[in-house]
Order: sequence, then C-alpha cells, then structure tokens
Amino acid sequence: MESEVQAPGVQLESGPALGFGGKFVNIFASPRKTFESLDRKPSWVAPLLIFLLIAVIFTQISLPIMMEGQKEKILSNPNFTDEQRAAMEQYFVVSTSVRVRTLITQVIVTPILYLILAGIFYLVGSVFLGGDATYKRVLAVVSWSWLIMALATVVTILIAMSKGNVDVSLSLALLLPADAIGTKFHTFLSQFNFFYIWFLAVFAFGFGYIYKFSTAKAYAAVGVLWAIWIALSVALSGVLKQYGF
Repeated sequence: MESEVQAPGVQLESGPALGFGGKFVNIFASPRKTFESLDRKPSWVAPLLIFLLIAVIFTQISLPIMMEGQKEKILSNPNFTDEQRAAMEQYFVVSTSVRVRTLITQVIVTPILYLILAGIFYLVGSVFLGGDATYKRVLAVVSWSWLIMALATVVTILIAMSKGNVDVSLSLALLLPADAIGTKFHTFLSQFNFFYIWFLAVFAFGFGYIYKFSTAKAYAAVGVLWAIWIALSVALSGVLKQYGF
C-alpha cells in the first residue's frame, strides 16, 4: 500500500513556476523541477514548436542527401538506357514544390501526433490506472519530454552532414549490415536507441509525477506500452518487406 501513495515527487507549492528557460534546461538536467512547474502551470506549445523547427530543418537538409543516395543506387543498374538515366536524373531533383509539400505535411502531422500520444497516455492514466490528471498536464509532459528527441534529431543532423548520408542510426541497429534494413531483427534493435530510452525514462517520471503514481507503477505502464509498440513495429516491418517496401 505504501508504494501506491509514494509519488515520484511531492508537488512543491513554494516558489514560482519555472519560466521557459528553466523548464528547458531542467528537462535535461533535473526533470523533476520541470514537472513540478508543469504540474502547477502546464504548457506545451513552445517545446512543440522547437521540435517542429528542428525536424523541418533536418528534413530540408536530408532531402537532397537522401534523393542523391537513391539516385546513385538506381543509376548504378547497368540495365538502364541513357534515356532512362536522363529521366531518372530529372526525377530525383528536389524541387521547391517537394520541399513545400514536405514542410506542410510536417507542420500538420507533428502536432496531431503529439495530441494522439498524449491522448493514449491520458486514457491509460485516467481510465485504466484510475489516476487523476488533466489532459493538458499529460500533453505538457509529452511535449517537454520530447525535447530529448529534438536533441537526438540535432545529433542525427550533424552526423548525416558529416557523412553525406542520411542512413544514420543511434540505436543497436547500427551493429547490423546495411542489407538488414527492413528486417524484423533490424526493426527490433532500432527501438533500443539511447535517446529514445532516455526520453521514455524522463516521460515515465513525469507521467507518474502528475498522476501521483508510484515510480514502479509509472515505469511499468510506460514499459508495457513501449513493448506493445515494439511488437507492432516488428510485425509491420515484416508486412512492408513482404510487399517490397
């Protein structure tokens, strides 16, 4: 019984809520302080915009690198005629329209994914686990915790630019050969990414904090959902590979 009332942290009423800079620094250095502030005054727009900006920059940088890599693989096929090679050259040009469409898609889809992820954990915390927290608090925890993935994106950008290749892995999947991409084992290992695990640990702490769950209960809930996600990802990778994707 004692473990059920032991929250990851007791809400501190003393002191003002942290400003943006304080929450930004502490989500990496001392997450408890950020979540204490969010529990008093939840916010989520600013970190979402930061991640969205970084994601857009990464995509705009990686598009020509990615297309160039695909072009080289296809044009290396000796069965192509000169006319087909010329057509392929045009096809793989990254036009302004392609960049704009990609930008619009990211701007629309990214906030929706945030809302869905927060909705899933709100459902789990409030319905299945019987906790009491507002959806806005859950969304705030998702949004601020996801800044860790923004840092992962920055690291990926730097590595991709240095290599001139967007096939960058920060997970255990980097131990596998390139031809393993798309296999179930590759998909499984790709889930064990240092930044992703860091994000999950911080998010689980914040999830438990706002719901006043025990540490074990919060981490178990997040761990179960992560295991389900891994199982679905592995299953889906097999289906996609079967159809040539």
